[in-house]
Amino acid sequence: NENMMKYYLTTAIPYANAAPHIGTAIDYLYGDILLRYQLLRGKQAKLSIGTDEHGTKIEQKAVASGQTPQQLVDQLQPEFQRMRQALELNFGAPLSQIGAELAKQDFTTQNIVNIRTSDPLHVKRVQAIWRRLDQAGVIYKSTYQGWYCSGCEAFVTESEARDHDFTCPGHSRPYEKLSEDNYYLAVSKFTDQLREFIRTAVVPEFRGKELLELLKDGAQDVSISRPADKLSWGVAVPGDPSQVMYVWIDALSNYLTVLGYPDKKWHDDYWPAQVEIVGKDILRFHAIIWPAMLLALGLPLPEKLMVHGFINVDGSKMSKSIGNVVSPLEIIDNYGVDAFRYYFTAHVPTFEDGDFSWDKFESAYNGELANDLGNLLARVIAMIRKYFGGNLSLVSDDNELKDQAETLLGNYKVAMDGLNLHDAVLAIMEYVHELNQYIERSAPWRVAKLEDKAERQARLDQVFSTLVNGLLLVAKYLSPFLPDTAQQLHQAVGGDSVPETTPIIFPKKYLHSESAKHD
Repeated sequence: NENMMKYYLTTAIPYANAAPHIGTAIDYLYGDILLRYQLLRGKQAKLSIGTDEHGTKIEQKAVASGQTPQQLVDQLQPEFQRMRQALELNFGAPLSQIGAELAKQDFTTQNIVNIRTSDPLHVKRVQAIWRRLDQAGVIYKSTYQGWYCSGCEAFVTESEARDHDFTCPGHSRPYEKLSEDNYYLAVSKFTDQLREFIRTAVVPEFRGKELLELLKDGAQDVSISRPADKLSWGVAVPGDPSQVMYVWIDALSNYLTVLGYPDKKWHDDYWPAQVEIVGKDILRFHAIIWPAMLLALGLPLPEKLMVHGFINVDGSKMSKSIGNVVSPLEIIDNYGVDAFRYYFTAHVPTFEDGDFSWDKFESAYNGELANDLGNLLARVIAMIRKYFGGNLSLVSDDNELKDQAETLLGNYKVAMDGLNLHDAVLAIMEYVHELNQYIERSAPWRVAKLEDKAERQARLDQVFSTLVNGLLLVAKYLSPFLPDTAQQLHQAVGGDSVPETTPIIFPKKYLHSESAKHD
């Protein structure tokens, strides 16, 4: 079946009111790793990325800087492109094509499709989606009354307002009593299906349990528009110019509009998405509002929602005021992209909050990447030069670490299929560890001293076949995670002879830690 070959992954589109940060980079990275893994398995895989470009915050920021909202979001695009390029995402097409507007992107040649919600085609498609939701009878008009803080751009409940003496604690200004006519989405109609979806789709399970708790009294209808005089920068509600769509209908639809939905010839063979990657803070929108929209449209629901946590720095939440904000580009510029990709999978649990510190990062870089992996490659190449004159024709299928390889593959596959990137990398690094131990155990330098020439040759062939086959296996399964490194490993030991000069894949670096200077 042709459709069994199709695989669609989505990333949550970041809000384009500032340059991208580590949270955005994690979404991209996880998406890219899963994309590469599916491509490795022979699937026709696509990943969607983008930017969420409407809303009051962007409007206010634009006004403050004397720009139009469109100018502001246009100006940020190169920053997002730079981050995507720095992370070495597998675009499968020139980056300029990925940056193009929807109408100019070539879906068939790209592995990654990009959407901006200010794109005129997206706007047109979202309005068509609204009309379909309306026809399905799930949109109604109602008056909303409540306490509002213009600083937070948010309504608070009566009890919250009372607890704060009717004054916003964050902005020290009184709440305003507002009454608005808004459109609502009848999410409550779908309570049972939403519960079922959350039970089967949310990974990890404990995040789903938190949501089911939220739905214990049933799903609530949500407001999906704002008066145009309160929010002008957004998608106009079809047939009612006095209202503008609230950002969720507009932003969530991107996963479909990037496939061309609801145009006649949309890429429906890629829907439903196999995996939608989201941060834990936006899970409820993806697990409640989004599936309700899809059910109303008569479309199948995504198979899995992969929920990741936040990255703290030195144990504290990143904040500009503490001054502990770490830029992904700074890490990549100093240590290379694969070191970044490694740390945020091997040292960050996929489903929990993670922690970054320069100290931990550098010790992983120098210990695990430079020593365990880089040094392994260098030693094997040096010995092949010494004992075989650099010739790789000795390599047979002989592999004394076959059992360990089967364990690696089993653990790796279970982890990847369970979306647990952390455990998958650890399975590979465990095998790297086995290869290092094998060198000590088999001690080629002692074998080389054996009197009997035939025995010596046979044993050396066996040892180096095991090591070369092991490195090629590591290269293959590491390729979704560390694409450059995998390629270097493959180039070093996958040909007829080893390179003239030994590649140093992770040169030691001590930019941040004193303690590790002389290991």
